[in-house]
Amino acid sequence: MILNGVCVIWKGWIDLQRLDGMGCLEFDEERAQVRQHAWAALPQIFLLLEDNVCFLMQARRQQDPSPGSNLGSGDDLKLR
Repeated sequence: MILNGVCVIWKGWIDLQRLDGMGCLEFDEERAQVRQHAWAALPQIFLLLEDNVCFLMQARRQQDPSPGSNLGSGDDLKLR
């Protein structure tokens, strides 16, 4: 479970009839490391995505350079 941006594990019990219980939250080191690696990889993933989008837009411009086409007008969306 992620609680306020921190990976934790709930350990305890809850009586659903009385809405009573006891427990604690413990830091989940393993899931925190997995999450940290995922966050660290995001900038590289965004750069690869941006490169792919630019490549596809250039390919479309070369494929359809007709005067009525919006693809070669220079008004394409910029990602940066």
